Amino acid sequence: MRFRLFQKKSTPPAEEAPQEPEVTVEQMVREPVKVEKEKVDISNDRARIEYLGRLHEGILEAKRQCGEIKFEYGQVTSYLKDIQLIDQAPEEEKEEMYTAARRIVDLTEERLRLQRQKYKMTDAQKRAMENYEPSVEEDIRKLLEYEEYQVKIKNDLRQLSSEKNLLLADKRDIIRGQRTLKTIGKCLTAILIALGAMLAALYYCFRVDITFPFLATVAFGFIIAAIILNEAKKNRMDMVITEKKCNRAIFLSNRVKIKYVNNVRTLDYLYHKYQVRNATELDFVFGQYRKAKREWAKQRESSIRINENNQILMSELQRLGVKDRDIWFAQAKALINPKEMVEVRHDLNVRRQKLREQLDYNTGIMEECLEEMEKIRDKKPEYAVEVERILSQEMQVK
Repeated sequence: MRFRLFQKKSTPPAEEAPQEPEVTVEQMVREPVKVEKEKVDISNDRARIEYLGRLHEGILEAKRQCGEIKFEYGQVTSYLKDIQLIDQAPEEEKEEMYTAARRIVDLTEERLRLQRQKYKMTDAQKRAMENYEPSVEEDIRKLLEYEEYQVKIKNDLRQLSSEKNLLLADKRDIIRGQRTLKTIGKCLTAILIALGAMLAALYYCFRVDITFPFLATVAFGFIIAAIILNEAKKNRMDMVITEKKCNRAIFLSNRVKIKYVNNVRTLDYLYHKYQVRNATELDFVFGQYRKAKREWAKQRESSIRINENNQILMSELQRLGVKDRDIWFAQAKALINPKEMVEVRHDLNVRRQKLREQLDYNTGIMEECLEEMEKIRDKKPEYAVEVERILSQEMQVK
């Protein structure tokens, strides 16, 4: 998958800048975000170095995201490899494992029947709590931070969108002003030519003294021309300032969009991981789970029997070469029910696909930033030195 980080746009200077269409939240998450290319004067040393620094910042952020994603991706892939090992093992070698898993399922279902009316959580949420209990509290804290940050990012996006639209409106006003000045200039020129022709006709035909009218016409023309030139100069200066503000707004918008997509994808992944809709629900479910655990502690006899069969199951899984054995205690039903195993595999594939999409997204951003830096490097030797110096900072960080 390739992402167009820099979309080159060429708009004729005499035409009005088009209104940027509003991007919905759903489109920004589901579709590749097209980040606009900044309009930077490469020949300007300060602007070029700042631009290279922003590109380098984008590369570092993308690499950081990729590192975190790859770790989680490796865990999910390991789970899928374990499922493959279990599926490929001969049936006679799995008989003891099936027996232990069936006992675990029966004892667990008996215990769950006592708890089903007391605690409000789905079976999928229970499995998630059991699988990831050590990290649930940390993930709740992360989810709260991500959700709070999401609100801030949305507000920033709205503000930046409004600011950019205002700047585009200013550009349109300046263009209209220039057109108006041009029209006025043409009209006044025509009027002055007509007056000159009329004065010349009066002089040659009637020998009328036209000295004062001629001087007045010339003075009027100079005054109007000065006013028009002054207004045109102000418009050009306003256009330069507005372009700089647009570049700044584009840069900030690009950075916020990237952060927004990464934040939404992280939230989406954690919501799917725990089968919840928000951090509040996860906190509630985790509270219900802890209450259930205290109830389970009272059922010692069942727990001991489950533990005995779990030891057998772990031993059989180890004999089959399964790496991540502990998670199968909570998913013993999948070992004896092919449909449940299909669901487990599907869930892992969905999680891995989400991680792969996020990894591809950040890889695409990094590649586009590097391509843009390469384009600048190839323009002049001194530009290449600057690019190498900035990239070398990344190596020092490593």
